[in-house]
Amino acid sequence: MKSYCKGLRVDEALISRAYESWLKAPAGKKNEWRVGDEHGSSEALISEIASEVSSRSLTLRQIKRYRHREPTNGKLRIIGVESVKQQVCDYVAIEALKGLLHAKVGFWQVSSVKGKGQLMAANAVSRWSQERGYFVHIDVRKCYPSIKADVVMRILRRYVRSPDVLYVCETLLATYGEGLEIGSYFSLRMAQLVLSFGYHAIEGMHKTRRGSSRKLVSHQIWYADDIYLFGHDKRDLRSAARQLQKLLLNEFGLHVKPWKICQISEQEPVDVVGFTVRPSRVTLRATLFLRASRAFRKYRSEPTLRRARRVTSYGGWFEHTDSLGVVMDNGFDKV
Repeated sequence: MKSYCKGLRVDEALISRAYESWLKAPAGKKNEWRVGDEHGSSEALISEIASEVSSRSLTLRQIKRYRHREPTNGKLRIIGVESVKQQVCDYVAIEALKGLLHAKVGFWQVSSVKGKGQLMAANAVSRWSQERGYFVHIDVRKCYPSIKADVVMRILRRYVRSPDVLYVCETLLATYGEGLEIGSYFSLRMAQLVLSFGYHAIEGMHKTRRGSSRKLVSHQIWYADDIYLFGHDKRDLRSAARQLQKLLLNEFGLHVKPWKICQISEQEPVDVVGFTVRPSRVTLRATLFLRASRAFRKYRSEPTLRRARRVTSYGGWFEHTDSLGVVMDNGFDKV
């Protein structure tokens, strides 16, 4: 078994690289101004983190949490807002663990990875739908709160050989409570790491028939805690889904919502990351389409800067789907 971070020290050089990564991320662009107010300067913050890690006295401010109801499905989520110092520490941990994450996180685990995202997922599913096979959508129930800190640390202690890195990770996890924190970059990447074991288990699922080995799943894509498996044989796909469900429960204590095997068709499209994918076309999910259309019409009736920004953000959804007729018929191109 290969180990990572052997002898790696969390020093000012590593923290500086992590700080630069944080500055380029949305969190850093939004909160950079707070560094001077709260810590004097970036150099002072970097030096403070390095000193506290070295003396094992890393202190982090309590996370502020607020309730957020998802506009798409009405789900109520508890979102955590970390201090600037903890946000930087998140990036310090991920900078140190990048070798492990690169090795373990699967290619088709597309969320949060630069160059991958919703559009890549939709395009891939559109290609796979041409095979007219079967698919199953598996959703992990309350994924972040269900991934416990001891599960994450068990994995990290198995692969990581740096006391400094393990200390930083354990300190971050201690601020969350029982499970991972929604809104934390470190939590997002640790959730990916935990789920990657299921991803690679799917890759290894085969059956032997007439002396030859055949994969149970032909394609898979993971977006956060949403898992989509594709195959040509309904029984094989059901077997793979059951094995994955058992592995997630037994190894990590994760439960999945009820699922069913569907045949890809015009009547049973794949609903994936905001897109509805059929063999003949890719359209927007119904709820997303209604919100986007409403935003365009509101801007047309009363244009404001805020509504202009909202329209611009929705414009890409129409651009990357088969929505030209809708755009032209409703005058969205002029808006």
